[in-house]
Amino acid sequence: MHDTHLIEKTYHSIAALCRQNGIYRVNELQIEVDEESHIEGEHLLSHLIDRDSAMFGDWTTVHVEHKPYERLTAIIKSIDGYVRE
Repeated sequence: MHDTHLIEKTYHSIAALCRQNGIYRVNELQIEVDEESHIEGEHLLSHLIDRDSAMFGDWTTVHVEHKPYERLTAIIKSIDGYVRE
């Protein structure tokens, strides 16, 4: 249940960063989550596609690394995508 909230908050953070940087289509995403989290790349990508299928899709690769952070922590390390000129 807690991971569901973390995934949704992560989506909102990614979407905000994309808006700020003019990214309209995400090719690759790298995040780190706490070691206790059950979030995996495939699960996160599925949620992202459900929320915004124009920004995320089969072309998007999500890398999730588990690190010794506080519980319910996610760090967005990088976002690579197409930028509006």
